[in-house]
Amino acid sequence: MNKRGKVAGEFVLIIIGVFIALMLESMMSERNDGALRTEYLSRIKADIVTDKQTFEYRIGFFAAVQQYSQDLLDWLQTDAPVDQSVLLAAFYAAEIWPSAPNFSTYQDLQSTGNFRLIDSIDLRTSLFQYYIKADTSRPGWNPSDEYRKIIRGTIPSEVQAQIREACPTTDSDNVVPTGFPPCDLQNVDVERMTALFAPLRNDTAFQRVLTYRHSELGVMLGLYRQQVAFADDVLANFED
Repeated sequence: MNKRGKVAGEFVLIIIGVFIALMLESMMSERNDGALRTEYLSRIKADIVTDKQTFEYRIGFFAAVQQYSQDLLDWLQTDAPVDQSVLLAAFYAAEIWPSAPNFSTYQDLQSTGNFRLIDSIDLRTSLFQYYIKADTSRPGWNPSDEYRKIIRGTIPSEVQAQIREACPTTDSDNVVPTGFPPCDLQNVDVERMTALFAPLRNDTAFQRVLTYRHSELGVMLGLYRQQVAFADDVLANFED
C-alpha cells in the first residue's frame, strides 16, 4: 500500500506539474498575444489615420483640378483671348497626384494568421470593408493621362518649368498640398500661346478628352470621399 501510495503521489505530482506548465504556457501565450494585439492595433490605426489624411489632401487637390478643367471647358465656348489664366487652367487641369492606401499591416495580419487577434467583430468587419473598398477603388484614384499628354505636348517645356518653379502645388516631398497659388509668369509670349491654344477651340476630339477628364475627376472625388467615410467607420471602432 505504501508503495502504491507513493507511486500515486508521484503521479499526482506529475499531473500537477504538467497542469502548472500548461497554465504558465497559456499565460505566456496570452501575454504575448496581448502585446502583439496592441502592436497590430497601433500600427493599423496609424495606417488608417495616415490614409485618411492622404485622401483628404487629394479631395482638396482634385476639387481644384476639376474646377480648372471646368474653367477651360467654359473658355472653349467663348471668344475670350488666350491669357495666363487660360494657360494655367489648362496646365493645372492636367495635374496628377498618385496615391495608394497602406496595405502592409493588414496584409501582414492576414498572411500570418494574426487577424484572429482582432477580437472586436465590429472592428474586423469595418477593416474588411475598408480594405476591400480601397483595393477595388485604386484604379479610379488616378485619372487617365490622355488629356495630360495633349496639354503637356501643347505648352512649351520652358513654360511648364516656369510654372512648376513659380507655383508648386505640393511641397518638395510631394506629401502636403500647397494649393494652386496665383501665378505671375514672366516672359510668356502671349502671341505664341494664342497660336498654340486657339486651334483647340475647334478640336472636337480635344473637347471630348477634356470633358471625359472633368467627369473622371468627379468620380475620383466621390471615391476619395467614400474612402474617408470608411476610414471614419474603422477609427470609430477602436477602443480609446
